[in-house]
Amino acid sequence: MISQDVVLIRYGEITLKDRWTRLNWERILSANIAFDLRKAGLEHRITKGEGRIFVHAANPDAAQIAARTFGVVSTSPAETVSPNIKEISRAAVDIAMSARPLSFAIRPRRSGGSIPSEEIGRIAGEAVRKSTGAAVDLRKPELEIFVEARQDKAYVFTEVVKGVGGLPLGSQGRMVTLISGGIDSPVAAWMMMRRGCPVTLLHFDSRPYADALRQSLRCAGVLAEWTSGRKINFIQVPIKRGIEKIAAHYPRATCVLCRRLMYRIAFEIVKIENALGVVTGYSMGQVASQTAENIMAEQTGMDVPIYHPLIAMDKTEIVDWARKIGTYSVTEETKTCTAVPRKPMTKAKLDYIIALEDELGLKEMAKALVQEMSTTRI
Repeated sequence: MISQDVVLIRYGEITLKDRWTRLNWERILSANIAFDLRKAGLEHRITKGEGRIFVHAANPDAAQIAARTFGVVSTSPAETVSPNIKEISRAAVDIAMSARPLSFAIRPRRSGGSIPSEEIGRIAGEAVRKSTGAAVDLRKPELEIFVEARQDKAYVFTEVVKGVGGLPLGSQGRMVTLISGGIDSPVAAWMMMRRGCPVTLLHFDSRPYADALRQSLRCAGVLAEWTSGRKINFIQVPIKRGIEKIAAHYPRATCVLCRRLMYRIAFEIVKIENALGVVTGYSMGQVASQTAENIMAEQTGMDVPIYHPLIAMDKTEIVDWARKIGTYSVTEETKTCTAVPRKPMTKAKLDYIIALEDELGLKEMAKALVQEMSTTRI
């Protein structure tokens, strides 16, 4: 067991950016980690080094909490020692004596320090071998002891906690995410958050055809646990009148025309929220409305980018993500919309759908329905 006094925070893509962007994103990431630790009630202090953020905290939970912050690739609870081979070897021996492994390996990494990695591995390894009698096994050791040697300090640790990765939340522009109460849409929202985008959640209240408001609100609550303190605007817009009009005139095209109405509404919300795009939970071919032909008919001519982060995933993958995120148990009992026709259109013709949209006045209806929106801060 290590004598933890710091947690090493590793990040990925940030290091590839130009200096100004890197410094800005490091600042955002540090602030997000700090919020998450404060929320958990952990005393800490944060410093930055070349390619690392250091959380000075003795609480063993700090590494797990920081690993859930978007932008963190991995974390390691570590002991800080002087950057000399005697202190590094002493720390490695203490860890090994506590663990009593049958085999071990020293995994050294030099980052600006004066001691070569090979020397760290050889001398510290020999000290551990003599003290414990354990065998050196570089392929499949029972215990791995990592050493990261820097100019002014060295860090010794045994654990690498996998983080969620991505980019720091707040480093990219806001997105309006359509949330239906089903399994897919909250996963899509989370995926965009993982790429640095704060989200506004837009729910279309289609009662009595479908009633998923409660599930959608609960999903919003789960997603709010990942925002590092940012509030989520949950907007609901009633679309019963739109569905009724579409279904009464062109029942087979109900799903495609309803989606065009939703996108028209979403475009208005994008302007209200100062957002930069719309996000859906679409997965190619998963249901009748998500064929390539229908997607083209639904989205052509919209005045806002539309993102589909799940488009190439199958249902099993999406469900796995929903379980990891924490939304699956909320959404697994969502019922199908009763407005879906028995034989929905699966290969909609673009010109035909646009003509129907104009005939039904869906653009004007979208602006009218937006006036009935309500917003909840979560």
